[in-house]
Amino acid sequence: MHTILHTESSQGWGGQEMRIVQESLEFMKRGYRMMIACQPGSRIQNVAEGKGIPVIALRMRVAMDPLAVANCIRAIKKNGVDLVHTHSSTDSWCCSMGAKLAGVPVLRSRHVTTPISTNCFSHFLFMKLADRVITSGETIRRQMIEGNGYNPRKIISIPAGIDEKRFSPEISGDNVRKDLNIGKEDYLLGIVSVLRSWKGHVYLLEAFRALREKIPHLKLVIVGSGPQERNIRKYIEGNGLAGKVIMTGHREDVPQILKNLDLFILPSYSNEATSQVIPQAMAMGIPVIATSAGGIWEVVKDGETGKLVPPRNAPALSEAILWAYQNREETRKMARKAREVVLKDFTLTGMIDKTESVYRELLDGHDVKK
Repeated sequence: MHTILHTESSQGWGGQEMRIVQESLEFMKRGYRMMIACQPGSRIQNVAEGKGIPVIALRMRVAMDPLAVANCIRAIKKNGVDLVHTHSSTDSWCCSMGAKLAGVPVLRSRHVTTPISTNCFSHFLFMKLADRVITSGETIRRQMIEGNGYNPRKIISIPAGIDEKRFSPEISGDNVRKDLNIGKEDYLLGIVSVLRSWKGHVYLLEAFRALREKIPHLKLVIVGSGPQERNIRKYIEGNGLAGKVIMTGHREDVPQILKNLDLFILPSYSNEATSQVIPQAMAMGIPVIATSAGGIWEVVKDGETGKLVPPRNAPALSEAILWAYQNREETRKMARKAREVVLKDFTLTGMIDKTESVYRELLDGHDVKK
């Protein structure tokens, strides 16, 4: 039985942290011993412990925190860790160094499209400390190869995969509209994401304002929590959208909410990889409109599996929503095609299979320095 240690220094809770927990649970089913090293009291610690994943509370204050490095080495040796899989910047510095000093291989994941500095420190982190890098999509991989000059043989694209059993059009979404005070006649738009500025909620709200007189019974549900919650609420109240825009906060019943949407929208303008929630909506047969930011184009093929609009462009987003409303049969046709693509290329099983092949390569010691 191999022991894999995921590390995450973020205190937040979003797609990255969710993927770590999901992968850990799936690999436990396959007979691996999984552990997560994270900040004491962090959200991922609470969630992981609640799901039965062993957690190491590891204080990581800054990159190359000597105490964190020493504690990481101690944890690796104490728990017989065979491979360390890092995710964010701080834990990658601390735990990659700890892993190297402890003599175990390192796998680094890169989840966002934010450009990586071209300095020697970043090169050392990604190409020397890490034996392999997994990117959440081909866009990030290309950036690292073309923009940073990194070795393409060490970088593998593995987009997030959806649980096709959980995100299925067969599930019931009964009572969601009643609970959220949304009528059967309402044309419902929805977004599910952490409330961060770059997710583009303000552009969706501007597009929604422009459509109120053009689409009868138009409503919008915003699912998620995060640092922009106060600003979004202020916008809603200041523009007379109360009652038309519903903020739910964080919800665990995302499939049930998606089931009730007429359109799923993700107006991100930066950082986005292939997205986790777009394939989830697609798997449920929900039509998708998104921006062309980051790696979204890898999932949404404009005019084939959804509609793409330029980032930071509320008028273009408004026009796309109106088109979808007025052309429902063509919109449903794209949604059916999108579901086919997701079930072929973006499944949870496929993601775990590809990740396991990287684990096996590193655990077997196959030329990890190449």
